Amino acid sequence: ITIICLDKFTENDIVGNAFGLFIAAYETVSTAISFCLYELSLNKSIQDRIRKEMELVKTRFVDNEEKYDMFNQLHYTDMVLAALKYFVETVRKYPPVAALFREATQDYNMTEGLLLEKGIKIIIPIYSIHYNKMYYPNPYKFDPDRFLPEEKIKIRNGTYLPFGDGPRICIGKRFAELEMKIALLEFLTNFEVAPCEKTDIPIKFSKNSFVVVPKNGIWLHIKKLNKTSKFS
Repeated sequence: ITIICLDKFTENDIVGNAFGLFIAAYETVSTAISFCLYELSLNKSIQDRIRKEMELVKTRFVDNEEKYDMFNQLHYTDMVLAALKYFVETVRKYPPVAALFREATQDYNMTEGLLLEKGIKIIIPIYSIHYNKMYYPNPYKFDPDRFLPEEKIKIRNGTYLPFGDGPRICIGKRFAELEMKIALLEFLTNFEVAPCEKTDIPIKFSKNSFVVVPKNGIWLHIKKLNKTSKFS
């Protein structure tokens, strides 16, 4: 966390923000990783493509001190997991929360003469926006290529909100992205994942949780590859 004017922050402010960062990137990260592995189990060609890229990149980085540079070169992984360079498909299809709740801090004129008055409460339906065919063709398809650079520029502002947006964007966003990339790197270079008899297809969501979580958990078959990760 970069603090510009330390004299304006108490020690409790700094500790509170650091604590918030770790909390914001804990439950949401584990859930996002689970959803990602679920989709990769159903899309073996994408899983193989990611694994191949990871192995190619890992051969260029042996020194542990170069790990961060290695992670930044995992471009296709970025598209799957919302990492440093690309907004991505996993949290488009499975946003951490279904909606955001905000309050207008000033009067704002919307299109078609709609006025949002200061103090009015607003619900932003993230899940519905992410599945709107106007913004994402074939929204139920897991398609990381929709976030390739040439495709990403076509995405309308305000229609991709897994971490929120604006000054109140998720404080743990970047930390969460790095966690997910590291976890996926280690998992997919050591294991192959596939659906099993207990896998829900399509997945069912819990109605008793504020965050988007699977109703019956995520059950997958995991097979260990005949290799050892160089970065364990």
